[in-house]
Amino acid sequence: MLYYNQGENSNTLVTLSESTTINNPFYLFVFKHSTTKSKVKVCVNSSSDLSNYKDRYNKFNLSTSTLFANKPCGFWSYEVFESASNTTNETGLRSIEFGKMKLLDPKIVNKGYEPTAQIKGYEG
Repeated sequence: MLYYNQGENSNTLVTLSESTTINNPFYLFVFKHSTTKSKVKVCVNSSSDLSNYKDRYNKFNLSTSTLFANKPCGFWSYEVFESASNTTNETGLRSIEFGKMKLLDPKIVNKGYEPTAQIKGYEG
């Protein structure tokens, strides 16, 4: 699962190389909100992969602060397509990865409950 903070740029770690069949492809990321069904699309060149181990994982720096500006926080699904050209139209493209993404509101602080533990020892 991908986690992004709204208003902040984020690194995206995915495993695309193992399923890619095109040399030097473009990757089209399509994010779809689970409730509103609104979509956010971004196409990146495989040459902008920041990973040191491209056969194990791929790392892209997506400008999530602009991609998800004024978009609702919550759960999104994502799908990545490979393409021979820079496009934002997924029709006819081959899907190579899909999953879930959570867009977090950084103004909301999540506090958990921490019970106090009292342990009575016995010497005997």
